[in-house]
This record gives sequence, C-alpha cells and structure tokens, in this order.
Amino acid sequence: MKSIGAFTFILSLAVAAGASPVEQIFGRAVGDKCSGPAGNGTYKSTSKCDGISYQQAFCPNDPDGIQCCVEIPCKVSAGTGFCRSLSHGGCSGGTFHAGTGAPWPCPGSSDIQCCVKPPATENPPNPPSSSEDVGAKILAKALTAAGTPYAWGGGSCSGPSEDQPPYKYGDIGYDCSGLLCWAVCQVTGRDLFKAGLRVTYSMYCASDATLSANGMRKVEYAQRRAGDAVFFGNSCDCAPGRRDSIHHVGIMMDSGTRMWNAPNDRINKVIGSNIANFGETPCPKVVRFS
Repeated sequence: MKSIGAFTFILSLAVAAGASPVEQIFGRAVGDKCSGPAGNGTYKSTSKCDGISYQQAFCPNDPDGIQCCVEIPCKVSAGTGFCRSLSHGGCSGGTFHAGTGAPWPCPGSSDIQCCVKPPATENPPNPPSSSEDVGAKILAKALTAAGTPYAWGGGSCSGPSEDQPPYKYGDIGYDCSGLLCWAVCQVTGRDLFKAGLRVTYSMYCASDATLSANGMRKVEYAQRRAGDAVFFGNSCDCAPGRRDSIHHVGIMMDSGTRMWNAPNDRINKVIGSNIANFGETPCPKVVRFS
C-alpha cells in the first residue's frame, strides 16, 4: 500500500492536471489517455505496446504490466516501425535506426530511435521429423500399388514380378514383404532385397546394428504410426527354429488398426486391412524407417 505522503503527492498532481482527484487516481483504465516524455499515449499492457512504456502512478492500481504507452510511428530507409528507447525497453527482435538527417524520424534525445522489425509471419506448423516424413512417403508409394495381384516371392526395386515356386500361378505382383521393400527402395534408394532383409522374419529379427545400417529401428507397437512396418507371427519369437513363424508384414496407415498390405493368393490384391479383424495379434514391435 502506498504511504500517505505518496498519496498526497499523487493527489496534488491530479489536481494540477485539471480533473477531479478521484477521477484521476481511481477512474483511469486501460485505453485512457496519458502522456510521457516522448509524447501522448494510452494506458495499455507493456506486452502490447509497440512504442515506449512509461510507468506512472495514475495507471490503474499501478500494476507493473499496465503502463503509459506512447506509440509514435516512424519511417527510415530500412522500413517503418515505432519510436523506442535504447535504454528503456530496447528493440527486441528488430534494429534501431537513428535516421540520416532532419527531420529525424523520432522526437527527443538520441536515446529515442526508430525500431524496425521484420514483418510478422504466421508460424508454420512444425515440420514432421525425418522418420515421420519418410514413413509417410513409403505409405504413399505403397498405396499406388492398390489392386496389384498377390504373387508369392514377387516384388523387387523395379516393381512387381512373377510369383515363385511352390506357389507359381502366373501372377505378376507383390507378396507382403515384396510390397514393403519395393516402396522403401523407391522412397529411400535402399535395396532391402540385396541387404537380405526381404524375408519377413529376416527384417523383424535383424539386429539393431543391421537395422540401423539400413535406416531402420524398432519401436514399441503402442507407439506405431503411419508408415511403420507391422508384423504378425504367433509368438513373434526370433529364436533359431522359431523365427520363420513370423510370416506377414503390413504398412501402418495410421496409429490405429488400419494397415496396407498384400495379404495372400485368396484375396489376390494389394488392399487395406483392419488389424482388429485380421485374426492374429501383431508382434510387439514395429519397424520404423528414416
């Protein structure tokens, strides 16, 4: 609380200003007129003041954030702005310009100069991380194979290929891992066929070092997102003699239960499937590409 002496001093200033003391002290509000050393202004939040903020006893209840804001537009060769004080408030995010001659852009001493800031722009949305971007591109490429026949052992970096024995029915297309590896090759240029990761269980059971060398890493299924490779295979056990039970892979279409895949000869086309209706529980990890 202000002392009686300070209150008496403020009261005397109010009387000198020509208005009733009560109105001057307690009737002021944000937006009311005020004056500072650089000129006339209005009371407003310092965070919304483009010019110079002066703390005055007549501001509403004297809060630190509400001060007398004097906004004087100015123009220099570098652009337009507002007059601000070098020593009081500065020119955060901009550059001070004193001007090159009369008429000077700002009144008062050399401490008051024209603050020019770059045009305000809307902040763009955060760009996706590299892995998120790559995964989205892999999914987008795989989607272009919609309706392509299922071909066991089919697929290469060049596209669909003939099915292989023992399921050779004359189809030209992709199997589940062939579709995934083709899309990865098209987007990243990495040949997972030649890297020995074309077989479903070979990719899922690869070491962290092998995955990393080919721009991949394992992530918990609960953290899945579009573009991740999702696997199926009983217990998903990578122990010798059990790993070949990991028999299917799809590409997540979202962070829910939709996946894009080449299911089998019976369905015989690349389609979207619902994991919830797939009849198997996904393996506990997905593979993410970057």
